[in-house]
Amino acid sequence: MCALLALCITSCSGSGNEQRGKLLPAAKVCESLLPTKVAGELDALAGLREFTQRHPKAIESFVSRLRGLEASQRGQDDHELCRVTADIEKSRLFTVAIYFQWFDAKMLNPPPKQRGSKTTPYPLGVRSEAYDFGATIYFSCPLSKPTPDGKLLRAGLWTANTKLTGQAGRNARITILNAAARKIARQLGCLDTANLPEKFHKVT
Repeated sequence: MCALLALCITSCSGSGNEQRGKLLPAAKVCESLLPTKVAGELDALAGLREFTQRHPKAIESFVSRLRGLEASQRGQDDHELCRVTADIEKSRLFTVAIYFQWFDAKMLNPPPKQRGSKTTPYPLGVRSEAYDFGATIYFSCPLSKPTPDGKLLRAGLWTANTKLTGQAGRNARITILNAAARKIARQLGCLDTANLPEKFHKVT
């Protein structure tokens, strides 16, 4: 919720506390977080090819912080990895924010039997879905001996003012988030068991 509130504040205006940096291609934002093919999804989502980034975190230091927060109450807060923006027009910003948080597996409710037409599930992690303003992936990433009631890592993505909409937009969101989750899981040493395949089925 905190991530969503912060996103709403910064995406509605091109002024304020937004720190301008040099324009970068999608493959270079967020410490080159996205593989080339996935970077194309960011281009399509925005309808643009150049972006600025706000307070990007180095992957290694971000992962180190996640490790330290696993057993901490603060680990359940949203921890933003990167925020990407691009000017669309005066007072409007295209925005994508990616964050992670530790999540108690016991608190993950079963998915509803019937989902709305604007929510799409995907075969990633323990549970994943995308909607018209974001995406989430819950995946197992035990840093110590796994327990039945252990923690999951929740990857989240929020967007604002996107050009790509509908199912195509949801597919782009989950593809971008999966690439970020894969990189973090690889650094944490849990990619082999996290169920985050590079290629997966997408509804068209």
